[in-house]
Amino acid sequence: MQKADTQVTEQDAGGRQEPPAVNGSPSAASPSAASRVPHINQLTGIRALAALWVLLFHFRPELIEAFGFLYPLIPLMNVGYLGVDLFFVLSGFILTYTHLDRMIVGWGPRKMIAFLWLRLSRIWPVMFTMLIVWGCYLAWLATTTNDGGYHYALQPGRFLAHVFLVQAWGTAHHDWNPIDWSLSAEWMAYIAFCFLVVLLAKFRALLSSRALIGLALLAVLPIVLVGIGFQDGSDLMWDGDKVVEGMVPLRVLTEFVGGAIVAVLVLRHGLTAKLPWFLRPTVVLPLILVVIYAICLYDPAVRVRFAVDWRINGHLMWGATETVVVVPLFLLLVGSLAVSGRDVTSRFLSTKVMVWGGKVSFALYLVHWLLLDLMRRLLTSWGYVDDPSSWGYRLLLIAALVLSVVGGWLLHRYVEEPCQRSMRKMLPRSIKV
Repeated sequence: MQKADTQVTEQDAGGRQEPPAVNGSPSAASPSAASRVPHINQLTGIRALAALWVLLFHFRPELIEAFGFLYPLIPLMNVGYLGVDLFFVLSGFILTYTHLDRMIVGWGPRKMIAFLWLRLSRIWPVMFTMLIVWGCYLAWLATTTNDGGYHYALQPGRFLAHVFLVQAWGTAHHDWNPIDWSLSAEWMAYIAFCFLVVLLAKFRALLSSRALIGLALLAVLPIVLVGIGFQDGSDLMWDGDKVVEGMVPLRVLTEFVGGAIVAVLVLRHGLTAKLPWFLRPTVVLPLILVVIYAICLYDPAVRVRFAVDWRINGHLMWGATETVVVVPLFLLLVGSLAVSGRDVTSRFLSTKVMVWGGKVSFALYLVHWLLLDLMRRLLTSWGYVDDPSSWGYRLLLIAALVLSVVGGWLLHRYVEEPCQRSMRKMLPRSIKV
């Protein structure tokens, strides 16, 4: 979530790119010639939907209790963790689409350092800001509640793990800011991408389009097979209350590579490639929804987390783990959005509101859990927790949602954008990507 976290209108891209060669070979004219990347606004817009999906997933217990008319959305909200998987696919696609040609020309340590610095400028300032905010919040809780758990949560070693973006490389995470684990996962993918570009360039030059499609599907097959074996409600991560060893690297790397290979296909055929009607976004997106609802409503193997039948007003609140089968459809959705600019769904995702939502989605993702946690504490302390139909409960819930969006915008406007510009200027011109 993710994101998680790249943006198709990336400022690193400079807003321009040379059209890819028709024969699929990497453009090697010059670094400047390889830096012209056309914007794909609909892929920025889809980030807004992915972030909203994750937000609804986390807020769903309160939303369902407070607003009964949302019951039909329960199957979709229960698997909102898949929004992070969509972010991982998007990240692989966007970075390959934006950087492949420029990284491969003069590939070496300088290009790697420049690329990684650009990625740090995108994610680190916002991550660190929220890390400090969470530290203040946990310190306040530790001093006001005298709960030893909060003192334990403020471990210096774990703080440093977050600072260096390695907090999710093992099984001990979801501390400090509980949801920035996806940034650590993305950082792992960025490092891998520095070397993966060589292989992707070879794929583009040597493999047929059918072979690339097969490779993209093969890349995400492991996460599908492993995910099917999880318990319902495990969010593709948990075994009870413990993170499954190796799951985070498997999840991010398979989906990132799958998205990257789809980008190679798009670079080969261009943004004006014609797709049959059944592969266009207006068909693929509803198909994803149909698959999710069908699996959730007719779950072939109900195996719930903690062996707890968690229901709200009779509705099961665990998401069916078999919905992981939609990950290959995420590859198709991202690729079809990229080349179907005139499709109805693409035009909707390219509207100003959706593009704005996509731009602030990263910051929204990082800030919303803090508002959710604070809201739950206020619901308890103010006596609303047992009366979800009261207006006090509903107003607090609405306020938390609105403040999440406002907080995300403020973080994007006054931290993410200015810090990204400043850090980009620090990069010597001699090693810029």
